[in-house]
Amino acid sequence: MDYTHADEYWRFHTTKAERMDVTLYLKLIEIFCETGEMAGRGVIWPEDKPWLEYDDPLMKYLTQLMSKPEIKVKVLSSKMCANIFYASVGRFVINFIKHRKFSVQRQWTERKKVSEAATQWNVEHPGEEDFNKAWQTLLQEIDSRHSQDGFDRSFHKHQFNDSHQGESDPVRTEEDLRKDKWEKMVDDWAKALDEQVNKEDERYINSNNAQLGERLKKQFDDVTSYLKRNDIDQERAVQAWKMMDGHWSESEFERQMRIVKIQDSYPQLSKVVNLMGRVPDSGGRDRMGVVCQHGLKIDHSAGSDIEGITMGKDIHSLLPSEMAMYMDDDMENVFLYKYVRQSLQTFRYRSNIAKPIRKLSFQHASRSGPMIICVDTSASMFGVPQRIIRSAMSLIESTAERLRRNCFLIDFSVSTRAIDLKMRSRMQQYEKLGFSPKEYNFEIGDIPFIGGGTDAQNMMDLLFCLLEKDTNYVNADVLWMSDFLIPEPPASYMLRMKDFRSTGTRFYAMEIMPEGSDKSKWENAFDKMFRIGYQIVRRY
Repeated sequence: MDYTHADEYWRFHTTKAERMDVTLYLKLIEIFCETGEMAGRGVIWPEDKPWLEYDDPLMKYLTQLMSKPEIKVKVLSSKMCANIFYASVGRFVINFIKHRKFSVQRQWTERKKVSEAATQWNVEHPGEEDFNKAWQTLLQEIDSRHSQDGFDRSFHKHQFNDSHQGESDPVRTEEDLRKDKWEKMVDDWAKALDEQVNKEDERYINSNNAQLGERLKKQFDDVTSYLKRNDIDQERAVQAWKMMDGHWSESEFERQMRIVKIQDSYPQLSKVVNLMGRVPDSGGRDRMGVVCQHGLKIDHSAGSDIEGITMGKDIHSLLPSEMAMYMDDDMENVFLYKYVRQSLQTFRYRSNIAKPIRKLSFQHASRSGPMIICVDTSASMFGVPQRIIRSAMSLIESTAERLRRNCFLIDFSVSTRAIDLKMRSRMQQYEKLGFSPKEYNFEIGDIPFIGGGTDAQNMMDLLFCLLEKDTNYVNADVLWMSDFLIPEPPASYMLRMKDFRSTGTRFYAMEIMPEGSDKSKWENAFDKMFRIGYQIVRRY
């Protein structure tokens, strides 16, 4: 399931085993970075404390951290700050989970005793005398370990010594009463163990809280000032960031930006990605939709729809004074602070309080499929073509993420393999945070150039298999990146490409060749072919 709200995601996962899963918390942080939503009551007013809704110390801390207006302003106003927040807080979460699991493992022997005591008491202590001795011994042992963890020794001692509890219910036997008292003690023992772990969690959070806050503030300031000083666009900055190791460094960032700036030298990269980044258009089949309108009659004497002034964050209804604040560079942060708290002064319109009128209508739509990238990784693509492809892949993955489209990579030379780029990107994020799930088996890093010759036939077999057998790849946008020094496949393959083009699949090509090379013979096989000529660097 794909959850768009952190609160919805968190409440769906409620078991203790899932709360030990780091991916749960990382998903909550990801939703916050994308939308500003957090688990809790959503919009945070000064008097609200949504973190008090949770028993989990980590969830309390994360919600409290994400409720801070200065954090929310930075994350929502800068994609780079959002990525840095995810990386820094994600590493904190992973270290916390490791610490929590260690704390639980230290209790392994005692938790085993709890389990044994819950199932074997009546077998080991059948007689009243033996039972009294057993509960007194166990009660003393639990109290010596957990008197500070909420375990109430005096309550249980009173329970076991009270011989009048069964008088109101003559159906229950003495054996039943013993069992109830014993199970209550064992249950409180297990709760005391959980409370002990929670206290250790809180100590860990308190000892690392200040350090994380200072690190976030410094990185936010460093990144913001660097991007502003060098006039770097946020979208491109994020592309460079995703090629880094998850730690901010100006020297490493500049090195990756050189790869991103290849897009300036070859504008064809942006053109082909824009074509692949198509959205559903009006050429498809009809589907039923709902049109919402407002029915309202305004008196002729009213002169205006404005009813008064209220508080909110509707940009289209801002008072001139608030708009002036937005236009002032020195006051921009104040504006964003008021925006995330929905405390901007806005006009209140009569039409906003009118009852909506809904009616069914038919709209044209054609859903967009995934992006499939076929990359030639033969020996002839080493060097400059390799760097061009790397820059193009960065732009494509960024576009696919923004449009929420699946992205699939097929790299081919003498052999062929397929990679789910969406899954690979997520796993790379986990790797950068220091988390490597053993159940995932994938290769990270740049596209591995295999070398050798080029065989397009195997690649096309795999591509056609995806397009034919998997409905998720309907209306796909396919891009080939190669020098097209490829032997032509049988004519039947070209006919199949033509058939797919007639059913909504789009085929594009990026021919990467040294300047002065002859044009490719493959041009007619694609909807559009872009030619990128580069100069060969000669060394003497």
